[in-house]
Amino acid sequence: MVVAAMLAACVGQTSAQDTDYIPQRSDYSFRSDVRAINDDGDVRWDSIVVYLTDAKGHTQELYSQALPLDTLQWNRSCIGEIVEDDWNFDGIPDLQVGTGPMNGFGNYTYDVWLWNNKTHKFEELKHDCEIYSPSIDSDNKCIVSVWRLDDEVEIIKYKWKDGKLVEFEREQMSASNLADD
Repeated sequence: MVVAAMLAACVGQTSAQDTDYIPQRSDYSFRSDVRAINDDGDVRWDSIVVYLTDAKGHTQELYSQALPLDTLQWNRSCIGEIVEDDWNFDGIPDLQVGTGPMNGFGNYTYDVWLWNNKTHKFEELKHDCEIYSPSIDSDNKCIVSVWRLDDEVEIIKYKWKDGKLVEFEREQMSASNLADD
C-alpha cells in the first residue's frame, strides 16, 4: 500500500513537471520516415513524417510530401533527409527535410521549419516560390538557390526582409562555365 502511494505521488509529480516543462531547441532529436501511398497497387507519392522528440519523450509529427509524384523514377536517398541549418540567422539551427529532386539534374527541394524561440516550437517556413538545392551563406546572411536544366543554371539569392524571405539577386549562366570556376 505504501509503495502504491509513493508511486502515485511520483506519477503526479511527473505530470506536474511535464506541464511546467518548456522545451528548448537543444532538447529535440529528429528522425524521419518515408511512407509510400498506394493507389491501386502503384505508388502515387511518398509522404514524409518527421518525428521531433523532446527531452521529456514527447513526440510531435511534421508532414511533407515527397516530390515529384511517382518517386519510383528517382533516387530516394535524399527523400526524408534531415538537415539542421540556421535559415534565419538567429544563431539557432532550423530544420530542413529533403522532399526529393525535381528533375534528372537534381534541383533538390526541401520543406523548412524555423525554430521560434518565443513559442518554443518549429514553424513552417512560408515562401512564395520553391527554393532548389539551397545553401546557407552565413557571411552574407542569405539563402542561395540553384536550379539547373540541361546546360542552363539559375542562381537566386534570398534575404530576410520584414520576417519574409525575398529574392534580391538572380544570375543565369551555363553549367559548363560554372564548372570552370
